[in-house]
Amino acid sequence: MTKAIYVTIMMLFLTGSMFAQTGSVGINDNGSSPNSKAMLDVSSTTKGLLPPRMTYAQKILISSPPAGLIVWCSNCGAAGELQIYNGTIWTSLTAGTASGVPGAPTTGTATAGPAQASVPFTAPASNGGSTITSYTATSTPGSFTGTLTQAGSGTITVTGLTNGTAYTFTVAATNATGTGAASAASNSVTPVALAIGQSYGGGILAYVLQSGDPGYIAGETHGLIAAIGDQGTGKTWYNGTYTITGATGTALGTGSANTTAIIASQGNTGTYAAKICRDYAGGGYTDWYLPSKYELLKLYAMKVAGFGSFANWYYWSSTEIDQNTAWLLYLYYGNEYTPNKNYADPYVRAVRAF
Repeated sequence: MTKAIYVTIMMLFLTGSMFAQTGSVGINDNGSSPNSKAMLDVSSTTKGLLPPRMTYAQKILISSPPAGLIVWCSNCGAAGELQIYNGTIWTSLTAGTASGVPGAPTTGTATAGPAQASVPFTAPASNGGSTITSYTATSTPGSFTGTLTQAGSGTITVTGLTNGTAYTFTVAATNATGTGAASAASNSVTPVALAIGQSYGGGILAYVLQSGDPGYIAGETHGLIAAIGDQGTGKTWYNGTYTITGATGTALGTGSANTTAIIASQGNTGTYAAKICRDYAGGGYTDWYLPSKYELLKLYAMKVAGFGSFANWYYWSSTEIDQNTAWLLYLYYGNEYTPNKNYADPYVRAVRAF
């Protein structure tokens, strides 16, 4: 008798009673005989039976598990699972296929920005039996990462990249059990430094946010893009009704909310300034809007620098003054005016934020 077997038997005797009859073994604390139909009959009203307990990572290290092997996977599923190997896969007593880590996502077409890249992905077919909590994109080279906390498909932004260096990306999903296999590598993209006037994001780069600007995030690049041409000439600010729309934002980043407020007040019909900007879909983007006062001033600076092909004329902003008037800019000299909303001479140029 080996030392291990001897110790096991002694522990059984110390904690209860073990009885045997031909072909059956019983372990209990009441002195009853084992059931003759069972090889092992464990009986107690105060104690349970404990299978081997391990994590998912430990379980998958079991080499060539035999069919019928039982373990408690402590971090599988939402709160742990009793799992049985059926000869092909691990199964759960409650959920069929045993819970584990998610499958590999599928990457879409990555796109580069200044010192960053956007990596779209599709969620894996299997979440591993537990809701996916996050996705992580990892670059090659450099192992720069970006994380998105959600269950379904989306796009991850990876920052901190080096302009002029080519990168590919993989995406992996994580659930309560752990992180699954990474996707195949994405296409290769090369981040580049941005310059005012270059083609970018469906239009022309008009401004890059600086420290202190509303919406500025250290380590990330955001800014304003102008449409490649005007969306209209001779357009009124209103749609025929004098109302207080609430479109009073003047700062960078407020034009989109202004545009939404104007359309909510004036109606989603017609060809007035805010409506034609919101309807614009240049570059395949649908988030264009009529710029606020200070966003329009950035377009004037862009024009002075020689970009955008702006007319030497008046351009509407989305900033309302009162029920009857709104703010516009004369792009020839940069003069500011507040004409009546029915003024039908100005041009309109849509912008979008990135």
